This record gives sequence, structure tokens and C-alpha cells, in this order.
Amino acid sequence: MKLGIIDLDTGNLASLVSAMNKLNIKFKICKNNFDFQDVDKIILPGVGAFKDFMKKIKNNGIDKILNKKIEDKIPLLGVCVGFQVLFEESNEHGRTEGLNLLKGKIKNFKDISKDIKVPHVGWNECKLINNNKLFQGIENSLDFYFTHSYFLDDCKSEHIISKTDYDTNFVSSINKENIYGVQFHPEKSQANGLKILKNFYEIC
Repeated sequence: MKLGIIDLDTGNLASLVSAMNKLNIKFKICKNNFDFQDVDKIILPGVGAFKDFMKKIKNNGIDKILNKKIEDKIPLLGVCVGFQVLFEESNEHGRTEGLNLLKGKIKNFKDISKDIKVPHVGWNECKLINNNKLFQGIENSLDFYFTHSYFLDDCKSEHIISKTDYDTNFVSSINKENIYGVQFHPEKSQANGLKILKNFYEIC
């Protein structure tokens, strides 16, 4: 089994690579179509702005590659902005279409209340909504590391794995068939996050 980590020069690749090395998981960095040929699991990490991230995805043809891999039942894990772009659209810096792999929209916490402090940075609990292989062996309400100003809204309830409270109760992880996503950074979440990555690689 070979894991592919998509590199779009978004800045958080080093910590994810370090986490994989700690877990002794073999992986390859994927930047173009040829890199994906022998990959049977994929992680899409991302930081920064939704619009810029989607532009890089389309410019590199990653959107077409991901659509094909998902059709072929290859498991995909989106992390942070890589999680957000799995959905229909975001209103960050104006409306931007996402990959539209799942129904849902990305909004700013300020859309809920002007009094919310953004970004949401630091450790916060993931309250499990549904039993899921991604969280196997992980207790309910454990802390994971977050850093984001935008959150998933209007998502189908059957796809929600966990929610997290930050003035509003937002979706912090999802799963639909072979598509997984987490708003937090598992690679920065110490033992709990390493378990998420190990579960994705071994049993998802």
C-alpha cells in the first residue's frame, strides 16, 4: 500500500512528513499526474486562503486527478483547507467554487457573530457524532489542534463524524464513502492526531 501526499506548496508539508516518518508509513510526494499512478491512498493537506488553494489545484490538474481516484474508490483525506475544498464553495475573498465532492458551504465565523475572535487557534475538543473508522481507538471529546477562520456549514448530517464548539457548534470531521476530511491538523495534534493518520492509512 502506498500513500500519496499532495504538495501544492502550501507550507504545512514538513510537519505532515514528520508525522508519517514517526508512524513509519511509506509515502510519496505527489505534484503531477505521473506521481499518482501507483498511489492507493491520498492526503490533501492545505493552509492559507481557499481561493488561492483552489487556483493551485486547478492549475496543476489535481481536481481531475482526484475525481478519477475517487471514482476508483481510492480513499482521500482532506486536512484543514484541504478539508474545506472538498465542498461546494467558500465565501472567503468572494465566492469560490470548491471541488464539489460533497454538499456543504464554507463560511467565516464572523458570519455567525461579529464578536467571535478569529482565527480559531489552539486545542479544542472533537465530540463524536457517529462511530467511524477514522476515530477508531480514540475516546470521545479529546483535543485536537485547530487554526482556521472559516468553517463548514450546511453539511449533510449523515456525513458528520465529529463537531467542535467555538461559540457555534461546527463540523470538525466528515466521511462519505471513501472521502474523509478533518478541519483540525492531525499532524500537529500529538498522539491523538497520529492515531487519526494511522487509522486512515491502515483501516479507512
